[in-house]
Formats: sequence, C-alpha cells, structure tokens
Amino acid sequence: MGKIQRFPVGFPPIIREIIKQQVGTLGNSEAEVVKNMVLIYLTEKGMLKRFETKHKKEEKKR
Repeated sequence: MGKIQRFPVGFPPIIREIIKQQVGTLGNSEAEVVKNMVLIYLTEKGMLKRFETKHKKEEKKR
C-alpha cells in the first residue's frame, strides 16, 4: 500500500460512542475501527476501484 501516514482527527462525543461500540466488531481498537470505517466507505462509493483504474492507466503511459 505504500508509505503509511497518520491523520489526527477529532469526533464529537456521539460519534466517539458509536466508534467505541464497534470495537471488537470492526476492529480491535478505536483507531482500527475508524480506519476500517473509512475503507468501507471508500469501497462502497467505488472510489478505490476508480483510483486503481486511473493509477494503472497512468503507469501504462510511462
């Protein structure tokens, strides 16, 4: 996947509670739950596939 970068984010208390409830279901820590939620969202919206397709086209041009 390449170089890993960290992003500091803040959530309101209600969102923090939702994240805490998902520990054990979507990941083993709050950070892992947030990471998995983002990946699920990007997958559902088709953004990962579009990025991969675009990236492959750019590599072929080189």
